[in-house]
Amino acid sequence: METRTITVPGGSLQADNSGTPGNPAAVLVHSGIAHAQMWSPLMRALDDEVFAVAYDCRCFGRSTTTLDGEFSDLADLGSVLDAYGLESAVLVGESRGARLAIDFALAHPERIGGLFLLAPDISGFDTPVTDDERPLFDAIEAAEDAWSVEELIAHEVRLFVDGPSREPEPVRAAVREAVAEMSRLNYAQQRDTPDFVKTEPAAGRLAELGCPVRVLVGDADTVGMRAMAQELERACPQASLVRVPDAAHALTLEHPETVERELRSWLRDMGGTGE
Repeated sequence: METRTITVPGGSLQADNSGTPGNPAAVLVHSGIAHAQMWSPLMRALDDEVFAVAYDCRCFGRSTTTLDGEFSDLADLGSVLDAYGLESAVLVGESRGARLAIDFALAHPERIGGLFLLAPDISGFDTPVTDDERPLFDAIEAAEDAWSVEELIAHEVRLFVDGPSREPEPVRAAVREAVAEMSRLNYAQQRDTPDFVKTEPAAGRLAELGCPVRVLVGDADTVGMRAMAQELERACPQASLVRVPDAAHALTLEHPETVERELRSWLRDMGGTGE
């Protein structure tokens, strides 16, 4: 695994890469409850077939930014592609990272070979919330308003790692702690953040995604996340949906073998890698 710093206007992005340049390229965009470290096991597992790049988005992980002006997540992602000399790549994104991947693919379709989306968020989508889920979402909002970081992390871990319909079983203790540690690093730089450039919402435009799209969603994720996964399957011309049993939101950390198997198989089906 190699690390580099990518300079962007008003800050820097830390990026890791694995595999052999010249192999099919995948850029991995992390979720909002994590940073690029969430991808490390997957990158090591795929380095025989894939040149993989994972980076910390602005205001996450090891990235840096100033409070002057505004920044664009899409421009930052483009800078990552440019830094590695990638004219195009497959984008792999989870949750917030999936939303960014979708938005980038709509803005720059010529640079995208496919989208592999885990627990996807869709910008502009009217996300349903059930009565059973509402108390956890309200608790997260209240903790964020009070900037009670440890309370905020505890509620997010409960909702997104365990899922609203599952108890916090001991088997997921390592995943809960990994997410909590990554979130602490993220929140250390997120209380005061610069403005960001808003993009045109993707909801209602998903039919414009002409590339292959594979979607994975856990059957214990929130109703809203499952609804967005189903909308991608319905609206995208080349989309397929895989429902992962006994899984909530943090698919890559909770079910790494499933994510590796599905991504490797999908890439091979597209002709992107060979045995």
